[in-house]
Amino acid sequence: MPEYAYLAADRTGKKIEGKVDVDNEGEVRMYLRGQGLRPVSISKVSMAQVDLGQALKGVMGGNDTVPMDKILNFIRQLHVMISSGVPMIQAIELFYEQETHPVLRRILGNSKEKIKSGSFLWEAFAAYPLVFEKVFVSLIRAGENSGTLEVMLKRIGKYMESTYRLKKLIKGAMVYPISVSVIAVLVVMLMMTMVIPKMAEMVTSNGGELPVLTKFVIDMSHFITGNLLFILGGGALAGYLIRMYARSPEGNVVLQRFQLKLPLFGDLTIKSGVAKFARTLGTLLASGVPIIDSLDICKTASSHIVFEEAITQIKRDVEMGSTIATAMARQQKAFPRMATQMTSVGENTGNMDKMLEKVADFYEEEVEAAIQGMMKMIEPVMLVVLGGIVGVLMIAMYMPIFKMAGSMG
Repeated sequence: MPEYAYLAADRTGKKIEGKVDVDNEGEVRMYLRGQGLRPVSISKVSMAQVDLGQALKGVMGGNDTVPMDKILNFIRQLHVMISSGVPMIQAIELFYEQETHPVLRRILGNSKEKIKSGSFLWEAFAAYPLVFEKVFVSLIRAGENSGTLEVMLKRIGKYMESTYRLKKLIKGAMVYPISVSVIAVLVVMLMMTMVIPKMAEMVTSNGGELPVLTKFVIDMSHFITGNLLFILGGGALAGYLIRMYARSPEGNVVLQRFQLKLPLFGDLTIKSGVAKFARTLGTLLASGVPIIDSLDICKTASSHIVFEEAITQIKRDVEMGSTIATAMARQQKAFPRMATQMTSVGENTGNMDKMLEKVADFYEEEVEAAIQGMMKMIEPVMLVVLGGIVGVLMIAMYMPIFKMAGSMG
């Protein structure tokens, strides 16, 4: 997500500088209005301008956001209270008094004051784009305008539950191989710095010519042991630079396009993107949001450049009179034929929103099945790789011992 730097003034005229991660300049202005600030200047931050302290804050997870499970729990409870006839302002006040998360508590406090002064709930939440996505705000707005807020809150809860589950699945698929790889590296480093040096003393103390593989392993162990701090520091610096590059708009695009080319993760990315698009568009259309506005929101909700570009083109085609299915069929890189055909059936039968929900269900199941299959495949592969590396190291160190035993015999 792009980063914007802003210069703003409060009610007393005091100048305030800061940075915020949002999709566009309009959301920066909404964010500032929610904080009671008047924007003076707004500029997009390039990678070279990223502040070190802010970057470290992002790496350590210090962004001013609220976990999705917290938001989901809040929506469920709000739906129950509104369904029970509790007035909106009383419900918000009760949540404010009971909330322990500092960011969400501050948002509820500010929202309570805005609602008291005559603002709608969606207007209060729209001031916090880092916490409440456009989909969320648009559905709240549709519910308040149509007098069906209770129904809309239930729909939002279902939508968020589905997207949260999908996000956890994708995150788990990414974290598992990375974790196993890190453990493998740590095991090898531990052997190279602690086990191999002791065995090297034993095999070299008897003299004689060492096998080539044994020499290589011993030399590698000496190199790692002698330069351990440089290796660790270099690894940490490389990780930091990669993280910073991935956070920059340019790097994010490059990495996302590279991700699509990976054997397993590319297919997983497409399926999860289709599921999220279908879920978002179906929910918005069922809530009465116009098709063009819905596509705009889908683009904002998308987290991948390929789907952002595809949805942008779909919106243009629809504005020119094309159907959704026909426009989707032209974006073959993002939307498989199955998704296009199911969408076409929904348009022809007049059940577009319901068919999109089925598309989302289908591809979410596909993502889950793909992740389970990937886990089953990655685990033995990683075990074989790690076992092979450890086995080669041990064979290399025992070869002189076997050779010496053979000569003695």
